[in-house]
Amino acid sequence: MTIDSGKSKTNSKGSNIIAKVAIKPPALPLQATAPLSRLELEDDTEYGDFVLTGQSLVGQSYERVIIERVLFKLVRCSALNLAKSKLVDIRFETCDLSNSEFQDGKLNRVEMADCKITGLHITDADIGDLLMQSCMGELVQFHGSVFKRVMFHGCQLRGADFRYCNLEGAVFKDCDLQEAEFYEAKLTGADFRSSNILGIKAHPPDLKGAIIDSDQAALLGRHFASLLGME
Repeated sequence: MTIDSGKSKTNSKGSNIIAKVAIKPPALPLQATAPLSRLELEDDTEYGDFVLTGQSLVGQSYERVIIERVLFKLVRCSALNLAKSKLVDIRFETCDLSNSEFQDGKLNRVEMADCKITGLHITDADIGDLLMQSCMGELVQFHGSVFKRVMFHGCQLRGADFRYCNLEGAVFKDCDLQEAEFYEAKLTGADFRSSNILGIKAHPPDLKGAIIDSDQAALLGRHFASLLGME
């Protein structure tokens, strides 16, 4: 672990210093694009360049779908299953993604803002340029996914499953990560300094290279000592 002392936690203006990650934003449809009245998906089909607002995709299930350059706003996507699919240049804004699944897929330049994500599954996925901001939910599953250029900002991620993920260089800013699992994850350069990591589940070697502050280091020390029966 890389531990920041208290003196290095704030800059000259007193704000928290967080590692920077250059995330490419999605290329979205023009603002004048009229929303679709209905979206009908099929397996092995490509879709793109549209806006979907206030619609429902609840419980739908498809495979090998490609969706590009789309804004989803106020869309109900709970229990949506898009296995082995590709999402490129996508923004989910105030959507319900609870219990949706994106297993074994590819996500590139994707934003999720103010979304419900309880039980969301993005497992064994290849993920690049992801911004997840102000998303709320527990027991989110990212097991086995590879992240490149990712920031979680102001998210509720209690009990999230990051086991076997590659999170090198990821930034967790002002997130609740209590009881989240990081067993066998790659965390070199991952910045946790402004997040709540109380009770996270990991072996001490799993945290090699992660960036934390001195208060978090003390908290983790007590946590691991308690697990080992030490006082």
